[in-house]
Amino acid sequence: MPNGLITSLSYISTARASLADADFQAILTEANERNDTLGLTGLLAFNGLNFMQILEGSRLSVNECIDLIEADRRHHGMIIFDRREIKQREFPDWQMAGIVVEKNGQNGKVNLDQILSGEGVRPETRKHFESFQSFGTPAQ
Repeated sequence: MPNGLITSLSYISTARASLADADFQAILTEANERNDTLGLTGLLAFNGLNFMQILEGSRLSVNECIDLIEADRRHHGMIIFDRREIKQREFPDWQMAGIVVEKNGQNGKVNLDQILSGEGVRPETRKHFESFQSFGTPAQ
């Protein structure tokens, strides 16, 4: 990481049609284990149809992780919409925070608003996830 900068990468993708809440929980478990090993942090949201994720860590670790994510058959159509070098993590306390969001604002165990209220979370990141939530559909 040049000058101590951290790579931040955000993407959106479409979930496999038959993906259920239990599948999302399995993805979170895998992500937390992998991210602990790779030194990554971030947030993964699922709205019943799409995933949106932000990953933070060394450039090498983020690239290694994104290659694994791209190959995962539980989703397709991944589009990376933001990649930047940052000075500090937006989600330093989360190996991978995960949330199921629905259009009506209902959330899983951890409220999206609480996650996004961290002092290091950029306004652009909040807007991305709030927009994502606005077109959510109930997970099956």
